Amino acid sequence: MTHRFLLGLLTLTVVLAALVPALADDAVPARRPVRVTIHDDKPVVAEPVLPVDPMQHVVYQFGGPGRVGGLMDFGVMVDGKRLTFSPMGGIMTAFKIDEQILQPGAPPGRLEKGSLPARPGKNRIGQQATYTYNNMRIIQTVEVVPGRPTAKALPGQKQRLDVVLVRYFVENKDSRPHSFALRIFLDMLLVDNDGALFAAPNFPDKILDGIELKGKQVPDYLKVLQRPDLKNPMYVSHFTYALGRERERPDRVILTNLGGGFGNPWDIRVVPAMGDSAVGMFWDTRPLQPGGKRELAYSYGEGIASNPEPEGKIEVTFGGSFEPGKLFNITAYVQDPPPGQTLTLELPPGMERIEGKERQPVPSAAADGGSIVLWKARVHRMGEYALRIRSSTGLTQTRLITISRAE
Repeated sequence: MTHRFLLGLLTLTVVLAALVPALADDAVPARRPVRVTIHDDKPVVAEPVLPVDPMQHVVYQFGGPGRVGGLMDFGVMVDGKRLTFSPMGGIMTAFKIDEQILQPGAPPGRLEKGSLPARPGKNRIGQQATYTYNNMRIIQTVEVVPGRPTAKALPGQKQRLDVVLVRYFVENKDSRPHSFALRIFLDMLLVDNDGALFAAPNFPDKILDGIELKGKQVPDYLKVLQRPDLKNPMYVSHFTYALGRERERPDRVILTNLGGGFGNPWDIRVVPAMGDSAVGMFWDTRPLQPGGKRELAYSYGEGIASNPEPEGKIEVTFGGSFEPGKLFNITAYVQDPPPGQTLTLELPPGMERIEGKERQPVPSAAADGGSIVLWKARVHRMGEYALRIRSSTGLTQTRLITISRAE
């Protein structure tokens, strides 16, 4: 008896629950659904948090036609300090196309000097050279760029133009496949030390000498020390390899003696510096189908170079409901976030932030190079809104959101 009574009561409850919305619909006119349109305004790159000092501190000089590397053989100095053994020609370039080793300053290929392509609103300092062989085209650009501070920025501090960014744009313009590899060999000298040694963030307590770094061992940046002392190295210069996911970093970096690679057109032996250090960098052989492309890059100078494109590129998505009074989600996907990057959410009147601090640090990148920052917000009324996310790198993303009732 009790069982039947409970079953009947449960049935009555379910029926009443089903009737309530119907009764409410009869009493109150149904609301028309919300219609939302979102337009992406053009991203704006504002002045970076640290402005750039216009004074050029780094100087590069090419070896010229008399050297084997020609227009792809150059040296580097910063504020009069030598960062390569020769001020003109300490960084030597070689290619391997279809397993044939080629020196860009010698036959059979053709090497031509050019200027950096102009970019609207940006004064570029640098030079371009193009090497062609067997319908393979390799463009080398050497460009002066600002270096990031290697320690916490001080009030009023500016970024210095103390880094040379080197990029290779490789394209197979042939109708058949080819393979390509790149070797860079540097005869080191730092200020007064012809045998300058090295340190890296992934080897925090070690001076690096006579070692090959491969694959994941290749650090984001490599330090060159005037003195082999981690606590008091005196002057320090930097190679930067983390220059964005679209640009290949070296597959191998060899810290060796000048004799380990000098005079050898390709292979470099791993031996201790013994007072005459050198660096070899290899981008290994990979096939290129007709029309295929590669972009390879590194930088060298006093500072650590930034991604040549705006760092911490942001993609913004929305979820939840834009119905007034309800919550919607704001998700910012950040690619290759630089250290210390923050995002600031700016909401116009009529929108209210509910969860997530207005300004948030961007977490370290996951294995795929991306990171996520989240907020929750509420709309108070229909209307048109400009929602902005500002990055500490100087990039601002704006979403123009229109909320109305459907016809």
